[in-house]
Amino acid sequence: MTSTAVEAPQSRLSYSAIAAYAEQIARDNTVIDQDGRVDVHALLKKLGGQIEIENRVESLDVRDDYDFTVYLPAHTSQLRDRFTIAHELGHYFLHYRAPERHLNGRRTSTFTRLGRNVPETQANVFASNLLMPAAQFTAAFKELGQDLVAVADRFEVSVPAAKVRAEYLGLLA
Repeated sequence: MTSTAVEAPQSRLSYSAIAAYAEQIARDNTVIDQDGRVDVHALLKKLGGQIEIENRVESLDVRDDYDFTVYLPAHTSQLRDRFTIAHELGHYFLHYRAPERHLNGRRTSTFTRLGRNVPETQANVFASNLLMPAAQFTAAFKELGQDLVAVADRFEVSVPAAKVRAEYLGLLA
């Protein structure tokens, strides 16, 4: 990775279109189990991706379609790693593989966190919808009596991530 990071282009898709796209990718790749949990490791493998654990910032390096690496720091948790993988897949689909007409900015093949910006938010929206599909999340939220700890456990995400998702879906009063 070079020492100067380049900001990813912005996707022209709306957040609701990004949400639908993330869920469609999970369905198309048959990586959602009966409880709605997405196997991001299986998805990554199906797409030709690999994971490297290194003492560096979370990032994505794309060599070609179906040939990329997600870099995870050695000190993060399994829940954090799941979200990071989903986030980097968001960059892969929204900012690397997207047709030119869907991009605003120059295409890049290396994605590194540069703080808060539109491409990072778009990748977070993708990750949230990939890991917690709306219909399955809503059903689990009701089934589990609105217990955010149990819902987070079901989807293998952090409790704060589950809370944000529940708020976004209008499930919390």
